[in-house]
Amino acid sequence: MRQNRGKNIVWLLLIFSSFLFASQPYEWTLKSSKSSVYVNEAVEVEYTCTFENQGYLYVIEFAPPKETAEYRLLPLGVVEKVVDGRRSDTYRYVLFPKSAGAKVFDFGALMRQTTKASIENSVIGRDNVEDYAFDDISVTLPTLELLVKDHQETMTGHFTLKVTLDKDSVKAYEPVHLDVHLRGVGDFDQMQDYNLSIDGVKVFSEVGEKRYRLSKDGFTGEWEQKFSLVGSTDFTIAPITLSYFDIGQQKKVTLRSKSFQVNVEEAYTQEELLDDVSEDDASSWWSWWYLNYLFTFITGVYLGRNFKGYTFKQEKVEGFQAEVNSAKSVNILLIKLVLVDDRRYDGIINKYELKDDKTSLKSLKNEINALLKSDTITEQKGRDA
Repeated sequence: MRQNRGKNIVWLLLIFSSFLFASQPYEWTLKSSKSSVYVNEAVEVEYTCTFENQGYLYVIEFAPPKETAEYRLLPLGVVEKVVDGRRSDTYRYVLFPKSAGAKVFDFGALMRQTTKASIENSVIGRDNVEDYAFDDISVTLPTLELLVKDHQETMTGHFTLKVTLDKDSVKAYEPVHLDVHLRGVGDFDQMQDYNLSIDGVKVFSEVGEKRYRLSKDGFTGEWEQKFSLVGSTDFTIAPITLSYFDIGQQKKVTLRSKSFQVNVEEAYTQEELLDDVSEDDASSWWSWWYLNYLFTFITGVYLGRNFKGYTFKQEKVEGFQAEVNSAKSVNILLIKLVLVDDRRYDGIINKYELKDDKTSLKSLKNEINALLKSDTITEQKGRDA
């Protein structure tokens, strides 16, 4: 009977490859926290390389792609240790599958082996040696198999929503502040900012602030977005909602805040800004006014006789600049800028909209006055030309 030489060669190759890999002084193992998950649910994955000895002749290069069409892979860290003379390197990751189905994830690593002689030559610094000499072997790591179940929501995890309004009754053009606060654990990095639109209301918003960290269950922490709302008539803030797939309940959950009704009263009138004056007070005020007028007249005559050679010029501030200088708070001044409806003030409004203290008020007035002064100089040059 004639022997099949091709078949024998295949067997020899298999035996040789088995002998080659069996002779390697290390072993890779895989540990996964879950085998069945939902789309975008976090899975903790650990790849561990354990050596037969201290393994100081080996360098491991393991850097799998962080994101593909099938998954997102985020590192939790690397743990290197030597126990009973055996080295082990553990690579911890959190994997978020992007689509449903029976998934198989294959990752590879590069095992770089040097020699004791190469290390000694590099340490001694011989002229003909510039660096370590390595023999590289590419290895395929144990396969990660997951059954990924589908759902239709953007976010996955478990969350709580809290929405607060600082006050529900204000004067016209006085701002109210809305705070949207989300807490929980899951794929927090998928959270998107809210865009509020309310008829007749000017909406100022911050970018959502992310305060969370990566854990084995996903991102843990909170997300917050703040709004300032300015209106001239009553308005309603519709409920803020968030829908997500709840891992614990294994179903869609919709979080919903209550609606807010804001009562807007008329702006302050001139009469409200003036204190009531009684008849006695008015009589006393008239007497003092007369004496003050007489004193002013006498002083004027004296100055006129003795300071004829001097000319006094006082710059009179009026119009919008006078309104700026008389503003008592940052919020009131920002409202004036909004009502002016001039795009040159947009940058200033965004810069100061969430500050309301004496230092900020002074800085805000200085910036506006500098801009107004610049406009005045430009107009004057145009007239002179």
